[in-house]
Amino acid sequence: MRTQEHVKLSSAAALIALPWLKTDVWIPLAASIFIDVDHYLWHAVVHRTLSLKAALRYFGQADPPQLPEARLLHHPLVLGLLLLLAVRTHSRLLALILVGFLFHVSLDVFHVKQMGYLKRTLSEQAKNVCPQCEQQFAALQLHTVYYAPLFDRYNPQHFVMLCPACHERAHQI
Repeated sequence: MRTQEHVKLSSAAALIALPWLKTDVWIPLAASIFIDVDHYLWHAVVHRTLSLKAALRYFGQADPPQLPEARLLHHPLVLGLLLLLAVRTHSRLLALILVGFLFHVSLDVFHVKQMGYLKRTLSEQAKNVCPQCEQQFAALQLHTVYYAPLFDRYNPQHFVMLCPACHERAHQI
């Protein structure tokens, strides 16, 4: 899921929670957005650069690797530890951070399931033939042709299956 989508959905959730959380509503909102700092930190350590531009280029490539080590704050062990600390210390701050993290992770889980379904469905329809170069491939990659509004995000019409080379070219345009 793109950052813009996370921000929009997290903001909507914050607006819904506003009557109950009042001035503390910014805590889960910020946590749900800034949880992705783990991707940047992983990139900085592995690629030995603090360049945000380089990190954005890496994660914005056609089919970036989905490495669990780049998602440390998303890991169930980290979330469980945060829950344990929040309960043990009776910390409202830690509990609200955890709520933000869990909201973000739930959006990620939903997104991965939807994209997996789209990939399977559209791969079957394409019969493993890239529509750009018309070559047959063992596996095609899902490419977003049009970033639709949130409620139409997972419409198959907004996606196409491409071979790795055509997918990379599509991202360079």
